[in-house]
Order: sequence, then structure tokens, then C-alpha cells
Amino acid sequence: MSSPERKRPAHRPSRRKQIIEAATTVFSRDGYVEARVEDIARAAGVAPTAIYYHFGGKEELFTQALRAAMNGFSERIFQARPDFEAPNVEGLRKVLAAGWEYFTTHPDEARLVQRYSEGRTPHALSLRREWEDRHLQRAYDYVSAARTSRSTRKAREQHAAHTMAIRMMLDVILTTQAELLEGTCGELPRDAVFTAVEDMCVSLILSLY
Repeated sequence: MSSPERKRPAHRPSRRKQIIEAATTVFSRDGYVEARVEDIARAAGVAPTAIYYHFGGKEELFTQALRAAMNGFSERIFQARPDFEAPNVEGLRKVLAAGWEYFTTHPDEARLVQRYSEGRTPHALSLRREWEDRHLQRAYDYVSAARTSRSTRKAREQHAAHTMAIRMMLDVILTTQAELLEGTCGELPRDAVFTAVEDMCVSLILSLY
């Protein structure tokens, strides 16, 4: 008599990525409140129990989808300007261009970040702060003048101004992208808008030094 077939695990670990991608699409389309676990499961081609198995529920899945969207953006712009490059304004322009390119080619991720990075769920605001801090640290390499010591009062003031400027840049870029994707600016030529926002961001940073 043959031995009984070994039971397969209920859910393969590789399905996490598949589920997160489907969740990103559904959350960005329907919104967090209206999105249902059953809709996400259907989009991912899995049973609803697979979502609870991997993520525990909708809120944790949403948090992971938002984190993945933010990380995708970060990785793309960090690739555009490696750590070893000398600080210069062109490096900042490359980063801005890479950010536009990512959000243009990943509209679901863009909508998720734009709509929910300001604290719509208990974990979303902390994710936004983590995301900002990651870019704030990197932003000190865009222009050499940002490498001043932070031990003096002037340096601390410069650091505070630089922090505010980077956060303002993120807000402007996210707002502009939201309007281009689904708002009143949808009919405007994207390249012209991108150039105008890029020039504004560069001017904002240069005005600090």
C-alpha cells in the first residue's frame, strides 16, 4: 500500500508578494475603507484565508502595501544617484527625475502613497516619518554645502531649514503627481509640469546655502 501523499503547506511564502501587489491595486482603486479582503484575494488569485494566514487582516496588509510602495520609490531614486557620487545639483535633478519616472510608471503605488501617507491608519503616519527620515539623511549629499557641522547653532538652524525644505519638496511632488494622475491638472503637458516642479525644488534647496 503506497504511503499517503504528504500534505502541502496551506500557503506558500512566495504568495506574500503576489498578495501585496493585488492589494496595492485594490486599495488604490477602492480606498482603504471600501476595499474588501475578498476583492484583494480575488485579484491575487488566492483564497481569503491566505491573506489572514500571511498578514492577519486588512490593516496589516494595507501597512505592508504602503511600505512596499514607499520602498519602491526610495530604491528607484537611490539607484539614480549612488552614494559614491560627488554631491552636486545635477544629482538632485537626477533624483527628482527618477521619482517622477517611478510614479508615472507605477500609478497604483503613487496613488497609495499620495492618499494614505498622512496617517489614515494607525501605522501610516509612522511609515511616512520613516520614509521622510530616509530621504532627509540622503538629501544631505545633494549639495556639498549641506555637509557643515551640526554642533553649532547656525548648523542646527540650517539643518532645521533643510529638513523643512525636503518635507516641502515631498509634499509638492506628491500633490502635483496626484493632480496629474486624477485631478484638475490631468490635461496639462506632464513634461512641462515636471520641469517646473523640478526647477522649484532645486531653487528651494539652493536658497538654503
